[in-house]
Amino acid sequence: MKFTKICFQVLAILILLAIIKLNPAEARSLEIYAVEINAAVLPNGDLKVTEHRTINFHGQFKGADQKIYFNEINTFSEIIVREGAQYYTLVDQFPTIDPGTYSIRVFGEDYFMIDWSFDALDEQRTFTLEYIARDAVVVHNDVAELYYKFIGDEWEFSSGLAKVILKLPPGAEEGEVLVWGHGPGHGEVVIESPEAVSFFVAPLPAGTYLEGRVVFPNRLVPDAERTSGADALPSILREEKQWAAQANLSRFANKYQPWLSLLLIVPVGLILFFLWRRSANRGEVFRGDYYRELPGEYPPEVAGFLWHRKRIKNSFLSAGILDLARRKLLQIDVVQFAADHKKLKEDDFRLVELNNDLPRKPIDQLVLDFLFGKICDHYCEEAEKTNNDRKKEITFSQIQDFAKSRAREFQKFHHSWKQAVLKESAKQKFFEKNSSLGWGCLPILVLMVGAILVIVWWNLFILGAALFLAALIIFFGSPKLYYTKYGADQLAKWNAFRKFLLHFSKLDQSTVPSLIVWEHYLVYAVVLGVAKQVIDQLALVFPRMEQEPTFRETSWSAFDAAQTVIILNNMNRLTSSLNRTMDGAARTASATIAEASSTSSTRSSGGFSSGGGFGGGFSGGGGGGFGGGGGSFR
Repeated sequence: MKFTKICFQVLAILILLAIIKLNPAEARSLEIYAVEINAAVLPNGDLKVTEHRTINFHGQFKGADQKIYFNEINTFSEIIVREGAQYYTLVDQFPTIDPGTYSIRVFGEDYFMIDWSFDALDEQRTFTLEYIARDAVVVHNDVAELYYKFIGDEWEFSSGLAKVILKLPPGAEEGEVLVWGHGPGHGEVVIESPEAVSFFVAPLPAGTYLEGRVVFPNRLVPDAERTSGADALPSILREEKQWAAQANLSRFANKYQPWLSLLLIVPVGLILFFLWRRSANRGEVFRGDYYRELPGEYPPEVAGFLWHRKRIKNSFLSAGILDLARRKLLQIDVVQFAADHKKLKEDDFRLVELNNDLPRKPIDQLVLDFLFGKICDHYCEEAEKTNNDRKKEITFSQIQDFAKSRAREFQKFHHSWKQAVLKESAKQKFFEKNSSLGWGCLPILVLMVGAILVIVWWNLFILGAALFLAALIIFFGSPKLYYTKYGADQLAKWNAFRKFLLHFSKLDQSTVPSLIVWEHYLVYAVVLGVAKQVIDQLALVFPRMEQEPTFRETSWSAFDAAQTVIILNNMNRLTSSLNRTMDGAARTASATIAEASSTSSTRSSGGFSSGGGFGGGFSGGGGGGFGGGGGSFR
């Protein structure tokens, strides 16, 4: 069945191709084989133009039209359409219908259009358009100037060859005629003699103009009536010199742009290396494999701020609560799950307030006030609130429930806690004040501007894309933070300390600290993301943890378990449950507020350059010449 289906599909495609082949009207195309223009400057300043367009038709075509702009030339006359010696007949109907006829229509003060009809089928035809552009030459005080767009940029078809031969009145001496061509960079302009110049482009891409600018002595057009009354040669030379410089640079870059793109790798690599060196502050930093003690005497939240590069994560809050338990500011108990107790959840833990006078930091007090103030006021029994001798207690599940029922209060605390972490971290001066790309943005901006220039001005798309890509690599590949010497050293030590936490069970046992120290280490392991690995290794180093001398001094003794495996299991449950609780509570509060805001909102809303007259390539400038336009076929 599948094979039969494929056969039918292939047969349908073959039939479709046959239909297209048999019906050329449905599959037609054309190519402009060549455009040859003969133009002559007349003594009165007019320009006589004869355009020959050779077209290869594939399929059937019935007619064509061509648009010519007036600009500052007010009059075009003696307009003729022919094929060889066969002249077309001028008619009033526009557009024309009968083959061998043409018509002209003026569209305001902007342009006029010539339309002609023919009958072409799979053949080559050459159409000739003749006209005179009145007062095309402007006479300045020092020189005469012809600035004319022979082929406009509105043609939708490319031309295999575009050639213009321009004749000047006799009488000029060698060196008195200056010529420039504007258009694609591969064009050429040649001064054949003081009486003839030529412009040549092969191919001429679609949507691209061919423009000529010629300066010659005033005496060649004695009868010209269009004058400027000013000197013009110095400004013309300056303008063309600038365009020629751009064209030369464009040609050079276009020729070598693949190599130039590859060479970008070197400076981009050097910039990235410099930024990396600056960000990491590679100086007198710790370089050992392991660091066996805490790098700094600051809270775990601050260590996390450094380790996670200025990001504050909810796991920092979990580590802070574990640190409060370690320092005997609160106690963590395992809640025995009871199936008939609807308020308790499996794997739940209880936080118990310890009323003592032990020292505490502002961030400690902020967390304690929230846990045993705000949350306890919502869930604790009245006796717990009023009896100062009775310890206040809350469970992890109550923290999550509070984040949902009192979302804005939780979010307010969460914001205040983040601000406290920022304040404590700022005291350590881990990062430079301007800890962003800073001057590192300069090469990115230079590359971005360069990419725009080479694409817009010189059409160097490969080089422009390479410059743009290099800017993106520097932006995304370079560090966004810059450390102080102290910050870089501390970061290196935390890296080494984290490596020690991952491998301590394989190291010399004589160097392994006591359990009370490991309790301290575990707090920081939470922010470093290796708490589970540390707990799993403790079973190897302390197989009978409950018999260790310092075990009763740790907060883990509150688990009241007689076997190491149960103690470690409770520790794993605790750290993972605490992380889930804090992360889940923060997400729940944000989601609840967002949902409430959404609901409230819903309710309330109901070329080429001659190089000074000696011939050469086109420049990419210009575009100011008269004439131009484009055409189409039907």
